Amino acid sequence: MQLIAVHDRAGTIIGAVLDDGEHPTPIPVAPEDYQLARIDLTDEQARLSLDELCTRMLVDSETNTLTPIYKPAPD
Repeated sequence: MQLIAVHDRAGTIIGAVLDDGEHPTPIPVAPEDYQLARIDLTDEQARLSLDELCTRMLVDSETNTLTPIYKPAPD
């Protein structure tokens, strides 16, 4: 399974689709100052919903992988 994502320079995903390789998938278009990434998902990531992937992960454009967004725990 792959995530096709449009992201900004910081890695924040602004739009994405999941590609299972079996069905036609619309490909998002990256506007100016944004990038398009096609990322192979790990088994753990593939179990997450598209919403969870987009809100919990950042795109690392150097390694073409997803990295978790770490938020400090509330006090």
